[in-house]
Amino acid sequence: MAVAWAGAVLVVAGAIIGGVALANTTVFSASSFARDYLDALRADRLDEVLALPGVDAAGLDDRLLTASAVESFEYELGDDTVVDGVHRIRVAFSAGATAGETILQVEPVGTRFLLFPAWGFAVSPVTPLTIGLSGDTRFTVNELPLQVAEGGPGTFAALTPGVYRLHHESRYLTAVAVEVVADGAAVEAALEVRPSDAFTDAVQAAVVADLTACAEQAVLFPTRCPFGYAIENRVVSDPEWSITEMPTAVIAASDRIGIWAVSPAAGVAHLRVQVQSLFDGSVSTLEKDVPFEAGYLIAFDGDEVVLDPRIR
Repeated sequence: MAVAWAGAVLVVAGAIIGGVALANTTVFSASSFARDYLDALRADRLDEVLALPGVDAAGLDDRLLTASAVESFEYELGDDTVVDGVHRIRVAFSAGATAGETILQVEPVGTRFLLFPAWGFAVSPVTPLTIGLSGDTRFTVNELPLQVAEGGPGTFAALTPGVYRLHHESRYLTAVAVEVVADGAAVEAALEVRPSDAFTDAVQAAVVADLTACAEQAVLFPTRCPFGYAIENRVVSDPEWSITEMPTAVIAASDRIGIWAVSPAAGVAHLRVQVQSLFDGSVSTLEKDVPFEAGYLIAFDGDEVVLDPRIR
């Protein structure tokens, strides 16, 4: 009977040991930890992700650590290679047409129930993503609107793996979207914000309105206007101005990000006025084409374009 009990104990003990060993290579394995992390990341359970041992975004802008910033992705686990006790788990991932690959480095950080290993990241799965802008301080990452002072650059924490789509689309500005792959290695991205066709049309209309208003001033030197003409003889009628060649507005960035300018553009104004000769007193009509250059800083009043003349 004692032998039978001893045999039963050995069988049970073997089953337990075998079960623990099986669990350690499946449910409680390093690959299983990596899979749980990736599933939580895909399901936007970011509080769980950020609470995992070894996830560290210290010193980085944390505004991308939200579900609306990252595109939905698919993944597939690859080989698990152990180097000096650290499991290097290869992960292939994709979001739409963009694909990448990364290695999650996982190590034991204790035990669970005194039988199973607890895991954490040996290297934080956070990609430092440095973003710089030209033309504006505002941009959008996937669905998340952001702004960086002076256009950056600013360095953000991006969870690995991930695909981040940077873009800008507003009434007057646009940018070609940039997709950034977060695979663990520090990455830099630049977004060039440019005037849209609607902006160019609005500025051209504002230039026409400004110069037309200048031409309506019945003086030789219209106030805050880029043209004027000095006459030595006596003026005996109100000067009449017209714009015979309207400048074409070309929008350029100014020396301050987010402030746009109209580059100095050539135009021609026409002056018609009656003058009296100081020499013989005769009266004649003066007709004169007056070339000029018009340049402006561009401001906004709500959705309206406002020009600040830069008189040259």
